[in-house]
Amino acid sequence: METVELEGITCQLVRRSSRRVRIAFHSGCLRMVLPRHLDPLPIIDKHKRWILEKHEWFQQQRLLAERLKLENRSNEDFIGLVKELSGTYSGMLGVRPLGIGFRRMKSKWGSCSSRGKISLNTWLQVLPESLVAFIVFHELAHLKVRNHGPEFKALIRSEFPRHRDLDKQLKLYSLKIL
Repeated sequence: METVELEGITCQLVRRSSRRVRIAFHSGCLRMVLPRHLDPLPIIDKHKRWILEKHEWFQQQRLLAERLKLENRSNEDFIGLVKELSGTYSGMLGVRPLGIGFRRMKSKWGSCSSRGKISLNTWLQVLPESLVAFIVFHELAHLKVRNHGPEFKALIRSEFPRHRDLDKQLKLYSLKIL
């Protein structure tokens, strides 16, 4: 993969037949998608300030993430916790999942299929119980509301008034373990 350096920051270049340029940080790594014929240096120069600020922000987030403690929960305890939470929240929401499975995911904590099957990231096992509860509730809420619109957000807020704080914690844990 082609790369370019900016003051010690490595930028991965992805060349496509698209017309648009996209610059983004993914898990703290700078990535630029651009048309095949375009020179990346003027684009990087144009967005240099944003890149440097965002890189600094990611460095600070990584330091915060390093300090997070991981739970030492057995598989049996984790599955028991998920069963308990899903039972409680299923009753509260008036929903019933087709099933709950576990798998390793690279970029998310859980998902809900259109058929009603919940998949949870196995890494949830090392997260605090409050975050596991938040994710389980979030995925079960998708059985009631399929999108992340206002109705869904109201449902999340009803059980987790401090959901924004929980989202921030999840992002830090993502930096640490995903």
